[in-house]
Amino acid sequence: MGKHLNFDDRTGIQVGLKDGKNFTEIANEIGKSKTTVSREVLLRRRFIHYTDVSTLQTKNVCIERFKCNIKENCKSPTCYKRSKNCKLCGKCNGYCKTFKEEICSNCDKVPYVCNCCRKKPSCPLSKWIYDAKYADIDYRGVLSNSRKGIALSETELAQVDEMVSPLLKKGQSIPYICSQKGDELVVSSKTIYKYLAKGLLNANPFDLKRYVQRKVRKKPGPTKLVDNKCRIGRTYDDYKAYMANNQDKSVVQLDTVEGKRGGKVLLTMLFTNCTLQLGFLREHNDAASVQKKFKGLRKTLTPDEFCRLFSVFLADRGTEFSDPRKIEVDYETGEIQCSLFYCDPQNTNQKSPCERNHEFIRYVIPKGTSLDGLTQNDINKMMNHINSYGREKFNYKSPIDLFESIYGSEIAKKLGIERVPTDDICLTPKLLK
Repeated sequence: MGKHLNFDDRTGIQVGLKDGKNFTEIANEIGKSKTTVSREVLLRRRFIHYTDVSTLQTKNVCIERFKCNIKENCKSPTCYKRSKNCKLCGKCNGYCKTFKEEICSNCDKVPYVCNCCRKKPSCPLSKWIYDAKYADIDYRGVLSNSRKGIALSETELAQVDEMVSPLLKKGQSIPYICSQKGDELVVSSKTIYKYLAKGLLNANPFDLKRYVQRKVRKKPGPTKLVDNKCRIGRTYDDYKAYMANNQDKSVVQLDTVEGKRGGKVLLTMLFTNCTLQLGFLREHNDAASVQKKFKGLRKTLTPDEFCRLFSVFLADRGTEFSDPRKIEVDYETGEIQCSLFYCDPQNTNQKSPCERNHEFIRYVIPKGTSLDGLTQNDINKMMNHINSYGREKFNYKSPIDLFESIYGSEIAKKLGIERVPTDDICLTPKLLK
C-alpha cells in the first residue's frame, strides 16, 4: 500500500474530516493506511490565527471575557461601561495588558483539526484546519526543496571527497569506487556524479574517462596485401561450427594496439571466460614478431599449460596474423596445439570484448602516444593494474581473481600476473611516468 498521497487523496481526507469520520474510515475510503492519514493531517494542517477567524457574532478570545470588568481599556465609541457585551466585541484584545488568549484543547487530540467541530461557525478561537489544496501545495514545495542542494554536512562532504577524488584522479570510475567503498560512502554513485558536476569535489569532470571528447579518427593507411588462402577453413562461420562441437574449449581473442605509426606495437590476448588481457610489446607490427611472442610463451609454459590456456584463437584479418601455422604449431615438436580463426571483414565487433578492453589501455596510453620508450616491464605493470580493476558484469570481481580461480595462481605467476591493491590502481598516463 503506497504512502504518498495525491490531491484526490487529500480531498478525500478533507471531506471525511468534515463528515466527522475517524481516520480508519477515511483510510479505507482512499486506500491508504490509518497511520498515513493521521500523519498527513498532523503534518499538513493549517493554523489560522484568531485575528483571521471570521465568525457570525463572537470576536473576543480572551480567557477572561465572560467575567471581565475592565471597562477603561475599551476604546470603542459605541461601548458604555454599562455594556455587558465584551465577550462579543474583542476590540481590547490587541492592547489590553491583562489579555490572555484562550486556546482550544480539542486540537491536541484526534482528529487534531476543527473541520467537523459543531461550534466552528461561532467560535472565535485560533484554529487548526485541514485544507486539501493548501496541503498539496505544501507537500509539493517540500518535495521540490528536498531535491535542491546537497544533503551532507561539510564534514561528511569532506570525507566523501577524501575517499573519491584521489581514486578518480587515478583513472578509476565512479561505479567501481562505489563497489569497493560502498560500506564507507554515505552517498550513491549518482550523487557523486552530481557533486562532481557542481564542483564540490577536488576532482573534476575531466577526470572521468568518457567525459573527454575523443579525437577524430584518422583515415587508415594503404592496405597490405595478404594471401587469402591462409583463411580457408578459418572463417567466422568455421569458428562458430567448431565451437558448437567444442563448447568446453576456452577462446582467446587476439589484436594489436598501435602507438605512433612505424614504432612499437602491442600484441594483446584476451581470455573471454574472465576478460583478463595480456599485453606483449613488439618492435614491429608483422607476422614474425607475433611468432616470436608465441615462441616465448611456449618456453615459459609447459605444453599442457599452453594447450589449457590457448585452445582457440579468434583474430581480425590484420597482416600480423596472416601466418596461422606459426601460431598453431609447436615449432620444436611440430604438434598442432591450438586453432586460429578469423573475423569477417570489417566486423571486429565479432571480438568486441577484446576491443572494449583496449579502452583501459588507452586510458594509460592515449591514442597517438609512442610506445618506443616503454619496456615489457612497463606493459606488465599497466596490464596488472587493468586486470586488478573489478568489472561490473562480474559483480566487481577483478579479471585476475577469475583467472586464478580457473587456471590457478602458478600459471598466473609464470605470466607475470600480479594483483594490485584497490586503492593503488591507477588508470591514467601517470602510471608509466
